[in-house]
Amino acid sequence: MNVFVEEIELIESTGLPQLLCSFLLPKSQIGSSKWWKDVHAIGAPFIKVKNPQTSVVLFIWQDPHGTDEKSSIASVLLDVNSITDHHSWEPVCLHRISGTDVWFGQLTVDSKWRGSYSFIPIEENQLPDLVLQAGDSSREAQRAWWMSVAGNQIPDPLNPLPVLSSGWGISSPLHLPKAATELGWQEWDRGELNAISASRVNSIDWSSKELGNQRTAWLFSTATSDAPLVILLDGQKWGAPSGTLSVLQYLTDTSKIAPAHYLLVPSIDGLTRWKELSCHHPFWQSLLDELLPIVTSILAKDDCSATDFLVAGQSLGGLSALYAGITFSDVFSKVISLSGSFWWPDKDRMVDPDNVIASKPIPADSLAEQILNDRVSVSHLKVYQSVGTGEEDMCVYNEQTRQAIKGKGGCVRYEVFCGGHDWLSWRSGLIKGLLFLIPADMAD
Repeated sequence: MNVFVEEIELIESTGLPQLLCSFLLPKSQIGSSKWWKDVHAIGAPFIKVKNPQTSVVLFIWQDPHGTDEKSSIASVLLDVNSITDHHSWEPVCLHRISGTDVWFGQLTVDSKWRGSYSFIPIEENQLPDLVLQAGDSSREAQRAWWMSVAGNQIPDPLNPLPVLSSGWGISSPLHLPKAATELGWQEWDRGELNAISASRVNSIDWSSKELGNQRTAWLFSTATSDAPLVILLDGQKWGAPSGTLSVLQYLTDTSKIAPAHYLLVPSIDGLTRWKELSCHHPFWQSLLDELLPIVTSILAKDDCSATDFLVAGQSLGGLSALYAGITFSDVFSKVISLSGSFWWPDKDRMVDPDNVIASKPIPADSLAEQILNDRVSVSHLKVYQSVGTGEEDMCVYNEQTRQAIKGKGGCVRYEVFCGGHDWLSWRSGLIKGLLFLIPADMAD
């Protein structure tokens, strides 16, 4: 993993005024109203280039309850996606400046990194060492503790950029100095793009007899005529509030990607998502038989139709997107797979990935194995696939799958980004995939 982490530097070892000075932050009257006002004006996170490869990031948080004498907050966990370890009983924490409402800490990170982060304030009864003493040290106990405190997650109030919503909650973006350029998203973050009005988004009630469930999907178009239909899995994450639709419209208007119709298909809940996106044939058959006819009729009212189909997903959705391209080859030939869960169906690899990979490099009955053994064909596919340096074993499975697709005649563009299993990375990956699969010049 091309990310470097160092221990939080304590005030006793560095001296906070000297540390603040090195980041060009105010160093007098630390914790006063004026000091906080000045820090707010600068905006977090605070980044200093350390050398050509790495940068130091300083995190500062204000305790809303005041000083240590007034506040019940005993610790503040620092959760930087795919960098800090939330599988440990000794998580990375901020350090309080005694007698103030100031918490701070710093990490050294690869200067190309992009990812999300948040703070998790906890009280004394939630401290990991106390929970550990009262229970056992098992992986299950540690996960139960983490899940119990994860609900306290908050974004960084000092960060001026829009907050991010993911499966874990609300977080803030962290863009290091050499992070790859994000087409469209930088304009969105600066507030330069127009919001998409609700009138431009068609809500579709999909009551599936085959699946025995109901959900609302959404249809949005940047096209006014026949155009590709892009199916976005986990569609609730890609809606107007996320900025995605505004970015898609902007990149279409500026001739970066071709006009298209976008179908946002939400996952209902965690258990349903696990079932439907784990190479589940009934899900895709129902989507084709029940949902797409509704979409076709809506487009027809505007004298439009879908010229071809592209499916995009992340994590389990990245697995499911490739499965759809393989299984329904007469419909799908273009796939965007972001951090695909290609360890499937071997769930043991999620528990002890290193030992399992060493003994069984390619998961049995995985898509990669099926491709390599000619049980399925991929020669018709054009795939954009990406995975992050911070995703550890996921890199192994994605590389296996890439090699399998390429070796069996499929076209695949593969990118390894400096980031983790993170919505902030996936929003860039979605755009890169669209640039590859439906570039603006294809509409000419």
